[in-house]
Formats: sequence, structure tokens, C-alpha cells
Amino acid sequence: MRYKAWARIPSVRLLVVITALLLYLLLLSVDGFSFFSRTTASILNWTLFGFSAFVAAMFLAVGALVWLYVRDRRVALLLFLFSFTIMIAFAVETSAGSEGGPSSHVAPFSAVADAGVSLALFFFAVLLLVFPRDYLGVFPSVEPSSRRLTRLQWLLRAYIALLLFLSIVSAAGTALQYIPTWQVPDWLGTVVISYYPIVLIGILLSIIVSYRKASSLRNRQQVRLFVIGVVLAFVPVLVLTVLPQALNFSGVNGQLSSITVLFLPLSLGYSILRYQILVFDVYIRRVVAWMLGVVSLGVLGYLVVMLSSLFISSNHTAQILFVAFALVVLVPVAWWMAHILTERLFFSEMLYYRRLIDKPDMLTRETFDIDEASHLITLAVTNAFETKEVCLFVFDRDTGHYHPAPALAEEQDDSSRARLAQHLFQAASSSAQDGTNCASVVGPSGWLEAHLPLLENVARAERPLLLSEAAKAEGHLPTGLARYLSTAPTVENDFLLVPVRTQGNMIGLLILGERGDRQPYAGPDFEVVELLLARYSPVLETARLYQQAGRHAATLNTLYSANLALEKAYSSIEEVALAYATAAAGAVKAGAEVWLFNEDYLSLKSVSHIGEGERLIAQDTLISLQEADWKAWFYEGSPQVWSGPSAGVPSCLHQMPYFPFAWLPLVKGEQHFGILALLYARPHHFPEEERRILSMFANQCAAAMDNAQITIALRAAYERLQELDRLKDQFIMTASHELRTPLTAVQGYIELLQNYNNRLSLEERSDFIAKAQRGCDELVLMVGNIMDASRVQVDVEEVRLGSVSLATSVLHVLEIMDGMTRREGRRVEVDVPNNIVVMADELRLRQIILNLVGNAFKYSPVGSPIHISARSGDTLSTLSIRDYGSGVPPEDQKRLFERFVRLERDMNSPVRGAGLGLYIGKQLVEAMGGEIWVESTGREGEGSLFAFSLKLNQPSQVSPGSPQTPRVFVP
Repeated sequence: MRYKAWARIPSVRLLVVITALLLYLLLLSVDGFSFFSRTTASILNWTLFGFSAFVAAMFLAVGALVWLYVRDRRVALLLFLFSFTIMIAFAVETSAGSEGGPSSHVAPFSAVADAGVSLALFFFAVLLLVFPRDYLGVFPSVEPSSRRLTRLQWLLRAYIALLLFLSIVSAAGTALQYIPTWQVPDWLGTVVISYYPIVLIGILLSIIVSYRKASSLRNRQQVRLFVIGVVLAFVPVLVLTVLPQALNFSGVNGQLSSITVLFLPLSLGYSILRYQILVFDVYIRRVVAWMLGVVSLGVLGYLVVMLSSLFISSNHTAQILFVAFALVVLVPVAWWMAHILTERLFFSEMLYYRRLIDKPDMLTRETFDIDEASHLITLAVTNAFETKEVCLFVFDRDTGHYHPAPALAEEQDDSSRARLAQHLFQAASSSAQDGTNCASVVGPSGWLEAHLPLLENVARAERPLLLSEAAKAEGHLPTGLARYLSTAPTVENDFLLVPVRTQGNMIGLLILGERGDRQPYAGPDFEVVELLLARYSPVLETARLYQQAGRHAATLNTLYSANLALEKAYSSIEEVALAYATAAAGAVKAGAEVWLFNEDYLSLKSVSHIGEGERLIAQDTLISLQEADWKAWFYEGSPQVWSGPSAGVPSCLHQMPYFPFAWLPLVKGEQHFGILALLYARPHHFPEEERRILSMFANQCAAAMDNAQITIALRAAYERLQELDRLKDQFIMTASHELRTPLTAVQGYIELLQNYNNRLSLEERSDFIAKAQRGCDELVLMVGNIMDASRVQVDVEEVRLGSVSLATSVLHVLEIMDGMTRREGRRVEVDVPNNIVVMADELRLRQIILNLVGNAFKYSPVGSPIHISARSGDTLSTLSIRDYGSGVPPEDQKRLFERFVRLERDMNSPVRGAGLGLYIGKQLVEAMGGEIWVESTGREGEGSLFAFSLKLNQPSQVSPGSPQTPRVFVP
């Protein structure tokens, strides 16, 4: 027909819709002006006028939507004309239905309304002949059956011509009835009266024949939706208005009860657009179920009230109780029945697909093989859509690619899958933003890279996409109405791309070729595919996990076998690193590098590179290590080398390669040995299981390094034991010498007292006893030091840190030493602020200070001064004790804090000692988190400065400029 040439132009379609809208507004304005000029502006009148305007707008909106977007332009034109004429009838219904004779102002509106209804019935009758099945199309007249169809077409065209004649005559005759001066002939009245039964019977027969002759499930579903929409549109009018009036009961106003007429344009428009709507069918079903439920509740409520008024109107209380009880019981039932009817009447198509998907013979074909699982899915899709063109691509996590499953073969039987794959490859290549060709996009054996824009579009989409949609750039994806309604013309080879997901992750891509009925894919098909994949995607995921577990088991077995072969003694950490790097490179078919950690410089140094390929970076040393660098990193590669920090890689790598690598820390407890880096020459993805296996192997390597370190430490310990044996012999000699001196003195005084007691004066005896007592005290002190050295490790483990005032501890020690200070005439200067509070064990802190102060007294001349001072930094406080004795030679300072060590010059001096005081003090200071040292030039008279540092309790409260509180102790 001629209208096809211009009706395909979107601008012309829009112009037609705008013209219809302007006419709607004009008719509505004229109708409202006429109606309210003859009536009062009451709420009821405004309600009637608004209802008519709303119904007219609804018909116009549905007609315009179909006119603009339906692909079959004949169907679009007929439905638009039907909606347009119905819109005219409802737009003037308010004035046409008001009181007034033919001579009044009502006549023109009644004539327009009746003429609109007459023409609408004609357009509706013709529409049923081309939708859902086209009975007016042109068929080739070759076979006898085709000739019969041709005769049927001539018959139908004659039927249309008759209806057109009758509709025009009926519209004209109806209009002439409202002209007072015109006498309508009897034959014209007969035509008008006979037109309506003829057209209604024709409509009814068309619906019945269309349903019985429907060749596909889609056609039957469209007819069913339309028929049920007609029932919902007119049954409430019959029940609420016509039936009560027939029973001489007060019914609902016809205009109010006909509100359900809205279901007619909605059902008709949806039945036409159903297979162009790109929304999951479940959302449509929910809306329909709610609408049907609301209508059912309205009808139920009215029937209950009507029955109560008929039978128990005399008792008002009983009537209220009956209505309340009936509604409480029947409302849930009516709502439940509305949902059941929606499923079984409106959408029985989905019940058919559910039964098809849940066939028992399909359910028993569970498998652990990817190819068999893929075949199971393609077979289910083939049965559901009667298509032979189905191809499934499965995601391989190890390589980050999608590959066809089963693999494409060159046999003729696999030509349909090969054709789908080829179209997909071409579309993926054209959608690549970097302009790469098909050969670079497609990997080995027809694999697709997962980062392609086409696949990313499918993964992000909320519904399956057509190939033409998925191939668009991200900014050109369907938006607005195009996301929910297919508005573009049908494209050849526009296959459906469906993401296969489990737990929100896309594990495959299902490609569906042309349907068996050659219809385009739409929302109901999306629902079917989702049901199918919900049933069978776990089977595919199980097969994928089984295959992946097999690969990881093989890798783990290789690494385990290599680990057993590496269980031997190593002489160095570097030897362990080389052996394990070689084993890892062979197991994962990649290069390997080992970087060892240098604790002194806090850096990593490359010590080995195994396998072919490039190095991780060009430098041999990595510095600026952060805490996050000592965790495992798995980098999957980048298209190009880049410089600068990144959140996805270790911060110490300032330049990243393009290839994937695994960064595995070699850590055992708190000990950091280095990094094992595995370098992959090809694209590689690191699934969680592989990451776990590689981390386990790195732990084994770290354990071997730890064992090697222990072996080296044991060797050093053995050498140290030999040194201790030498020190032991030296200690025995020193102890025997040191103990013999005071013991000889004690023995001598006792012998003098024994032999000359009677000859000695009282003063002499007291002096001998005092000297013997001092010798005993010296022996006790020396033995006590030896006992402290034996249990110093136990004391260190029992240290309990707390807040201790440094000044208080110093003063406590000086009080103990007060007698000696006065006896030797010493001047002790103390410069320790009162506000310094350190974290220490108070008893052990006093023991350390007492030892250092005692040494200062012992190794400096009598009468020489002693200086005790303290200073604070940001986190530490340092206490210093200075004397002015002989000092400590620089070459002896390093070993001064070892056990049983005394200077050679002090071995024969009057000063007694076992060489344990400084050793014990060093152990206790370090146990409290501090450090002890000595500063001395070794020159006579310059003395020594012994100092130790401890952590401040609250560093923020003590600053370097805190006021000092000097004190001086004099005899």
C-alpha cells in the first residue's frame, strides 16, 4: 500500500501523532465547554468529564506508541486508526451522554461519538485479519492449497469492503438521526441496526479462527492476551451496571463501571508490542497480576455489598458483619486466584517453557566434563527455541579468555556454530576501541579476550543483548526507551548474546541464532533463557571447577615432587634460592627470580634469574620497601609498560612490565628472607586456588631458607661454645684468684684472733673483726654476682614494665650509697628532671643504676666527683653516669659487656669483681626495650661515661627543653 512509503519516516509518524493530540485537545475543550455550560461544576460532573478524558488519552497513547514503534506498519496503522476513532468517541462522551434532545447542543456530540464507534469497529475487525496472523497477505498460487488461500483472500477482501460500506452508512445514518429536519429512511435505519451484529459476529469469528489457526506459541499467546483483555474490559460493566439494572437493582453508573475499558487498549497494545518489549517477562506478569487483583477485589466488594443489601438489608448490624466477614475470607482467595489466573491464562507460554526445561531425561544428565555440560545447555536451548544455531563460549580463568565448548571442528555438522562464532569474532573486532583486527582479538583455537568491549557490554547489561547492541561503544549503548523496547528495524544475523552467570560472575557467553519461527527475540525469551540457565549453569560451573581443580592438582603434584627432591642440607641462603627458583620455573612453565632481603640497608637484591624471557625490572636492587610489599601480589599484565606507583602492584616497583607475574614473599614468622617472582611470558590469570598453591610453595621455600639459616646459626653456635669454654677456663682462673684474696684476708684475721686474742686490746680485736666482716661481705657480693649471672635469663623473662619516675629511682640508689659517699668524701651531682617517666621494671632499674654507680665509685679515685644526668628526646630518655677514673681503652669497650670479662689492668688491683655487673645490666636494659653503652678515651683522669636509654611513658609530655632540677650530694 502507498502509506508504507511515507509511514516509515519517523518525522512523518511524529507529525501524525502531534496532529491527533491537537485534535484530542480541541475535542476535549469543546466537550468541556459545552458540558459545563449546561450543568453545574460538581465533583461528580468533574469526575465524569475527567474519566472520559483519561480513557480517551489512554487509547490515544497506546495507539501513538504502536504507531511510532511497531515494525509491521499495517498493524500499526490499523491500531492507530482504531485508537484514534475510539479516542474521538470518548473525548465527546460527556456531552453526548448528558440529557438533551436532538435539537439541543447534545446532538453534534452524540453524532460524532456514534460515528467514531462505527468506524472503530470497522478498523478493529480489519485489524484482526492481519494480526496476529496475516490473512490478507499475498501468497504464490502454485499449489492447489495456495489457490484455496487466494480465494479466501478475495472473500476476506469482499468482507472488508462490505464492512467499510456498512460502517460509512452506519456512521452517516447515525449522524442524520440528530438532524431535526431530516427524516431517516427505514432502510437506512435497518442498515444501522444490522451493522453492529454483523461486525461483532465477524470480530468474534476472527478471534476464534485466529486462535485455532495459530501456527506458533507466540501467536496463540497474543490472541489469548487480547481476548482476556476484552473480557476484563467489559465484564465489570456487565456485572456492575447491566446485570443490576436487569434485576431492577441500583447499579453503578455506566461511566464509572466502564473504567475497566482501559484494559482494552492496554491488552491490545501489549499483545502487539509483546515481542518487541525487551523487559523480563516476570515484571510484566507482576503488573498484570496486580491489575487483575485490584479489579477482582473491586468486583468482589461490590457483589458482597449488593448481596447483603438484597437479603439482609433490614438488619444494618448484620449486614455490616456479613460484609466484613465475607471480605476477610474472600479477599485473600480472590488475590491468590488473580495471581493463579495471571500465570495460567495470561502467560501460559511460560508454563510450557518450564515444563520443557524440567524434563526428567534432561535432569539426569549431570556431568563433570565441560564439553558435555556445554552440550547439555545447547540442547536445552535448541529444544526451547527450535533453533539449530546455538554456540556456547566458556570462560577459562587460567588464561582470562572465552573459548567455544566443545571446540570448533571443521566438520559440516559444526557449520552453524562456526558461523555464529565467525560473526561474533567480526563484531568483537569492530567494537575494539584500539582498532585491532579480528586476528589480534581472537586467540588460539578461536578464543576471545575477556577485556573486549563487546564482552564487557554483555557482562554489564541487565538483560541479554542483541549482537548489534553489544557491538556498540559504551557511550552508544541503548538508553531511554530503547533499553525496554526494540525500536530499530530487524537486522540480519542479529544474534542474541546471553551472559551465563553463577553467583554474580560471568562464566560463559551463550549465542542464540535465529529462532525456529524466524521471530525476533524479546522479553519472554529473556525469561526463558534465565530459567534455563538457572537450571543448567550450576552444571557448567561444576564442570569448570572440576577441570580447574584437576589442573591445580597437577601443578600441586609437580611442586610437591620438586619439593621432596629439594629436601637436603644447604650451606647458604643463596643456594636455597637458586634450587627453589629452578623448581618453580619448571612447575609453572614460567621464568623465576629470587630477590634476597638485606636487613642492614632494608633493600632487595636480585640473586638469580631462571628461565627464558625478560627480567622483572632492569635494576638489581629494590629500595624504599613498605609493609605492603611483604604480601603476595598477582599482576595479570598490562598492554604497555608504564612508570610510577600503582595500587595494584608492590610500591617498590617503579616500572611495571606488560607481562603477568606473581610476587611471593619469602617470610617465616617475623623473619623476612626475600621475594620469589614468577614471570609469565603469555597472558595469565591467577585464580584463588592457584594463588594458594603458589603461596604454599613460597612458604616451603622460606622454611628451607629458615632451616639453612638455623644450620648456619648452629655452626656459629658451636664455634661460640668453643669460645665459651675458653671463657670458662678464664673465669675459673679469675674467680679462684678473686675469691682467694678476700678469703685469705678473712682467714688471716681469724688466725690472729685465735692466736693472740688475749694479747690484743679491745680496739684491735674490733678492728680485726670488722676487717674480717668486710672480707666476708666482699665474698658474698662476688658470689651474688655469680648467682645473678646464672639466673639473668630467668630475670629477663620476668621483667614487668610500668611507669617509673627516673629521678625517684636515682635518689633511691644514692640513699643506699650515702654511707660510702660520706666515707670517701665524694661530691655527687645529679641533674635529672622530676617529670621524666620511663617504661621499666622499677626493681631492675634500681639494680642497673646501683651497678653503674657502684662501678663509678670502685674505678675512680677517692674524693673524685660523680655526675649523674638525664636528657629526653621524642620517645627515649637517656641516663648517664660519669666518673673521672682511669677510663676504658677503646679496644676493650666492645667486649666490656660480655660475661666474666674484666680488664687486664684490674685483675691484680685492689678492686674486686667477677666481670658480671655490666653483663647483667646490659641484659636487663635490653629486656626493657633500651640500649646501654660506654664512652671513654681510655686516658687517665678523663674517666668514663656509662649511659643507657629507655622508652618514655608519655613522649608528648616531655620535651628536650624541659626545666632541669639539679641536685648536689656532698659528705
